[in-house]
Amino acid sequence: MDKSELILAICLVTLLVLLLTVFMLFMLFWQRAKSNRFINERETMKANFNEQLLKSQLEIQEQSFDTISMEIHDNVGQTLSVLKVQLNIMDQQEAMNKTLLAEAKQNVSKAMTDLRDIAKSLNPERVLFSDLPEMVKHELQRISQTGIIRVSLNSTGDERVIKNEKKLILFRMMQESFQNVIKHANATDVTVNFTYDTDNLKIEITDNGKGFDSQSSTCKQHGLGLQNIVKRAAIIGGKAIIESRADIGTTITIITPYE
Repeated sequence: MDKSELILAICLVTLLVLLLTVFMLFMLFWQRAKSNRFINERETMKANFNEQLLKSQLEIQEQSFDTISMEIHDNVGQTLSVLKVQLNIMDQQEAMNKTLLAEAKQNVSKAMTDLRDIAKSLNPERVLFSDLPEMVKHELQRISQTGIIRVSLNSTGDERVIKNEKKLILFRMMQESFQNVIKHANATDVTVNFTYDTDNLKIEITDNGKGFDSQSSTCKQHGLGLQNIVKRAAIIGGKAIIESRADIGTTITIITPYE
């Protein structure tokens, strides 16, 4: 190999080394940028999750206060009003009316029971230590007390444990669905199905109400609540599918991994 060939070979090797070094530096910076982007996205997702968690907690608390207010007014208040009338009647009678006294005792007992139930619902740990189907069952019982809507709750598969944070958000999503039914659907039947698959929990909320289509004004009335359901499903790593047909009803399907 003469001198010119040696110089050419050295130049080629040097160029190759430089190209390899540039490529490695590029890959290093690209990987670091990708890692930083992943960290930022994860932090954003975490912040969104925490924001939705706090919002769900506050909304559940607000919903609980509204329910308690109605129960005190509609149940305890009416019971005590009847009791007051009974006591006034007994006070005006010379002889003791044992039948009226027994009824008054029953009303006192009913008012105490209602107040005990309300006190339980004020306990913030009730949500944390209750499983999701139990919480939903309580909500459905409250809805059925109106006598207008019939409710049913079904479960398929072996129930799986869900973290409290995700459970709170799921519960709020279901409350949002129930509120849509009560306010807009004019439904007479609501069915909730829990399906515990291998990897995911699927929740279906079906009503036989008037339904709606995506172009109708009714859809706009539902809009914010439905958007919240879809948004929250994505934040907990799942998805929400909303299917509705006019005069037939609506089904909201929530699918989310257990973890």
